Amino acid sequence: MSGESQASDLTPQGDAAILASDAEREQTVSRLSTACKEGRLSLEEYSDRAGQAYFARTRGDLELLVRDLPPPTTGAETTPASSVERSSSSGQTQWHISPIGGLRRYGRWRMERETISISLIGSMRLDLREAEFASPQVTLTKISLIGGVRLAVPPGIRVEVTNFSLIGGRRIDVDERVSPDAPVLYIRAFSVIGGVRVQRTLQRERRRDRRRELA
Repeated sequence: MSGESQASDLTPQGDAAILASDAEREQTVSRLSTACKEGRLSLEEYSDRAGQAYFARTRGDLELLVRDLPPPTTGAETTPASSVERSSSSGQTQWHISPIGGLRRYGRWRMERETISISLIGSMRLDLREAEFASPQVTLTKISLIGGVRLAVPPGIRVEVTNFSLIGGRRIDVDERVSPDAPVLYIRAFSVIGGVRVQRTLQRERRRDRRRELA
């Protein structure tokens, strides 16, 4: 009897108990990426779930990450190229022109396919952790005489930076391990004085989160 009991304890409880493969993890991240591109998940939500997917132990763990998402398209886990093109064309160009004054955005907001900020004096400070991309690929352009760019992005987002400044550094602190289907942020920054800094969390947000933990 004791032998039968031990054998019963080792019996897998359906597919959920089967160990996940690397291919299944990548498929799950691909579904999450598609949901992010469709506006179902914010960048922070996508980043958090994608991170969990890479460390998922079983198929059941992966299923929990996508149970509130629509089923994948039959025959493909990734978004077809034609769908990406339609999504990209649906986004609009957002302009911000000001002689003196910067651009600040926090919280949950929608970032259009292209954002262009032009100013004589003024920096750009954006928190993208709760933002939604209007397109799988978005471009942020900053042109100014004096004024840098400072962004906070969640892990798992592909970031590509092109910048030029006579005076100003460049510091990029982002997650290097990203899915091939991950949303892409292109940053174009040009100024006489002003650098580019991309990091996972803005310093002000770090202090606020620490105060919450101590409260």
